[in-house]
Amino acid sequence: MIKPVIMAPAGSFESLSAALRSGADAVYFGVGTLNMRSGAAVNFTESDLTKVMRLCRAAGVKAYLTLNIIIYDNELERVESLLDAAASAGVDAVIASDLAVILAARRRGIPVHLSVQANVSNLESLRFYAQYCDVVVPARELSLSAIKHFINSIAAEKINGPGGEPVKIELFAHGALCVAVSGKCYMSLTKYNASANRGACLQNCRRRYRVIDLDDGNAMDLENGYVMSPADLCMIRFIPELMSAGVSVLKLEGRGRSADYVAVVTQAYRRAVDAVASGTFTPELAGQLEAQLNTVFNRGFWHGGYYLSEEFGEWSGAGGNHSPVQKIHAGKVTRYFSRAGIAELTLEAQGVKVGDRLLITGPTTGALEVTVESMRFNDAEAASAPKGGIITIPVDRKVRINDKVFLVTERRFGEPLRN
Repeated sequence: MIKPVIMAPAGSFESLSAALRSGADAVYFGVGTLNMRSGAAVNFTESDLTKVMRLCRAAGVKAYLTLNIIIYDNELERVESLLDAAASAGVDAVIASDLAVILAARRRGIPVHLSVQANVSNLESLRFYAQYCDVVVPARELSLSAIKHFINSIAAEKINGPGGEPVKIELFAHGALCVAVSGKCYMSLTKYNASANRGACLQNCRRRYRVIDLDDGNAMDLENGYVMSPADLCMIRFIPELMSAGVSVLKLEGRGRSADYVAVVTQAYRRAVDAVASGTFTPELAGQLEAQLNTVFNRGFWHGGYYLSEEFGEWSGAGGNHSPVQKIHAGKVTRYFSRAGIAELTLEAQGVKVGDRLLITGPTTGALEVTVESMRFNDAEAASAPKGGIITIPVDRKVRINDKVFLVTERRFGEPLRN
């Protein structure tokens, strides 16, 4: 049994720091618009590459650049420029599916990991891509038995990647699933001229729908209106099966998610993998970890996914976030006293009381959750402080000026989020 790499998403420096602090072995990230999350809010710039790599090197974590959209001729010059920058910065690998990108990366000696977009569903395809790629993500719809057949065949046939080592198999372990085959969807393109295959999906599949009889005009509301919105994949209880099959990399989806999402999900899968490796994994631990995973963004969980489920698909059943927890903006960090381990918070938008849970996020801090065990307000011990107040509280580790502060509270399912 091998111990798989935990690969976490990084859509910002906050999320990157959260991943590095939470036990990730590797992170994946995008630069600019040449990736499947082309929104500017979840990408780095080319000038960020050196800093990203410096932070990852200091943490002993691998860093993979996603360059996985369909590429057109007028973009090849940009691809070449970005790959030059990636090679110069020392990026560990490029995640791609377009052969133009794959070949350009190989010319520079950058290892390539094949994206799920390539839809590898059989051994012949695997053998072909092994000429260029050291890691392959099989089609997302395959069963675990089919994937295990791949892994056994790689060993038996000595199917090696360009680096001379056996090709590694990477699987999605947690996060959002697309209704289309391996994510190759055209709904958003058809309706909004915003292509999912170009990283611009507007997710019209996540909405409620009704069926209309075009002959008589009668409409029928479906019991589950979210007929094209899959629940999120959650493989935490099946980590022993994935490791027994020989999966080398577990990918956690979520470059568009917040730093606390990245922290919670990475920590959960880190604990699960370590527990299996040490022989301490139990159903009780899996239940505890699932409960933690439920506290951050999710559309409900599909346990087992396509890999192990008897039913071919499980739907969210409701719109948006299913988590019973919400974050409400409260204020920001205005000072930090390192010797005392005390943070000064300015409550710009929300009052706080002793016993409250706070989330502090920032580009270097990542995501830190603290419970307010005591506070000082107006130079005196206090049980609460109003909006507009300035308080000091003990914190477990260093925070930075201008880090954001959120109040973490419970919400009833179906209640709108106040994030």
